[in-house]
Amino acid sequence: DAPDEDPTEAALRELREETGASCDKLTYLGPLYTTPALIDEVIHMYMAEGLTFGETDLDEDEFIEIERIPLSTLVDDALAGKIPDGKTQLAVLLVNELLRRRNAQSRRNAP
Repeated sequence: DAPDEDPTEAALRELREETGASCDKLTYLGPLYTTPALIDEVIHMYMAEGLTFGETDLDEDEFIEIERIPLSTLVDDALAGKIPDGKTQLAVLLVNELLRRRNAQSRRNAP
């Protein structure tokens, strides 16, 4: 909301306000420049893990319905063109790949 707000702090605040959740771990996925030739908007994307849910703190004009959807379903939907929002598509695919690589690394490091 404020241009001088730290993106990580903003992500944690938005997570709590909009979903009522706090997390054990927040991983930065990178920036997304939505339309670099036209405006200077940057969206910082994160993956939140170890979620604990509480009460939301929505703005008066916000109406959000929280739904749990398996990541594999989101990936299938993104690849099938069922998720029209570009930032959501990118976040889903980045999280899927990050977790795939993390799991592969864990298997390589297992005794």
